[in-house]
Amino acid sequence: MFPHRNPASNVPAAVQDTKVPIVISAKQSDHLLKPPPCFACFIPLPTLPVSALVHSTTLPEFDPTLTELDICKFFSPDDCNISDIASGFLQRSIPPLPLSSRLLDAFDQAVQNGAKSVCDPRFPLEGNLPCWALTYWHDVGRAIASKQKWSLACSWLAHCGLGNPDIELAAAINEISRMLQTLGWDTML
Repeated sequence: MFPHRNPASNVPAAVQDTKVPIVISAKQSDHLLKPPPCFACFIPLPTLPVSALVHSTTLPEFDPTLTELDICKFFSPDDCNISDIASGFLQRSIPPLPLSSRLLDAFDQAVQNGAKSVCDPRFPLEGNLPCWALTYWHDVGRAIASKQKWSLACSWLAHCGLGNPDIELAAAINEISRMLQTLGWDTML
């Protein structure tokens, strides 16, 4: 636990990062990058049906301006300031998926270079984030990208059936629409 933690904070202890060592094992890396349940529940499960992802799930947007930044700006040698994590973290836009992938790839090296926490360069005065923010950004980013693709597919499917008198086509469209109510958004086809 960090000595900087606000004792009056109501942030659950599970949210806190452990002390980040200079050299980490794969197991330690996995532990540091795993979002706690109180934040992981905001990441759509891969088994969530496509129709629910497209029509009922509210996700943040990507912030394309972040791709212009050097990935080193996302890592800090300072300890995580956990007391501020809940204030607006879930409402913020997130780094685009390719950037969050690069950040995850760079994590082990960043720790070896002295990083102890993650920064959101857009909010320098709000404190540092726990390392698991990288995984949160990445996993939510995957859901956003999939939602965008599935939304296009669902729109195309709906457009195909508009005013078309072909009974076989209508039956196929209905069958596919039913499948999208059970098919997980991250299912390989």
